[in-house]
Amino acid sequence: MIRAITFHIVTCDVCGDEDSDDPMPLYDTHERAAADARHAGWIVTADQRVICPVNDREHRAAVDRLMPPEPRIEIEGQQSLDLGTDTSR
Repeated sequence: MIRAITFHIVTCDVCGDEDSDDPMPLYDTHERAAADARHAGWIVTADQRVICPVNDREHRAAVDRLMPPEPRIEIEGQQSLDLGTDTSR
């Protein structure tokens, strides 16, 4: 008998690495694949983007792009502080 079988694997969208706990784990649903990846410390976004826990510049930049912009708090009548860009410290 020949039949189609669909499976899912987890790969990092930044470096392409697969889940390092197993050479090529196969999952029957994307939900199980995502849950296992999260359990292993991977980031899985709502739109199924995946970032492995490697700590290098490319991975940190990918995580930073997921973050919302820093809030800008402005209060009417508040005077701005000139903190400058003194980098001599």
